[in-house]
Amino acid sequence: MPRFPQNRAVPGLTFFVTTSLANRALLLRAPDKAQIVVDSLQFFRRNGDIELYGFVVMPDHVHLILKLHDSLTLPRWARRFKSYTAHAVGLGPIWEKGYWSEVVAGESFLLEKLQYIHANPIRAGLVTEPQEYAWSSAHHMWSERPEEFVDSWRGSAVGDRGQ
Repeated sequence: MPRFPQNRAVPGLTFFVTTSLANRALLLRAPDKAQIVVDSLQFFRRNGDIELYGFVVMPDHVHLILKLHDSLTLPRWARRFKSYTAHAVGLGPIWEKGYWSEVVAGESFLLEKLQYIHANPIRAGLVTEPQEYAWSSAHHMWSERPEEFVDSWRGSAVGDRGQ
């Protein structure tokens, strides 16, 4: 059984988060299911719960870079996200318990993680260019209106502006 780092319970921080489907099922390879995850992230953005700086929805896992707003903690948000998406997919519990999270401590770390998540579909052999993958922030960053899908990073969104 994988071990996950202690979940962060500090509101207002920016996190790199990875969560996987139970038994690494390839449920999200279905376009309609992957779109449910993307739509749920947009719901949380519009609702004011998060700022979303990057994401990729892979067939069996999801990577996110997000900032939590107000008093919302990562464990509370992750529960909401997993519950909402599982309900929308309509298959009961679909997610592995827990998740991996790291606090984004500076711009260089944020850019490193963005590059990593955008290259995920290439490493998996799904596309040859990051923007070709429809369920990724890279796809939306090359669109005419990227602000509709991802937030612009501001130095204050992470702990260290100087990096």
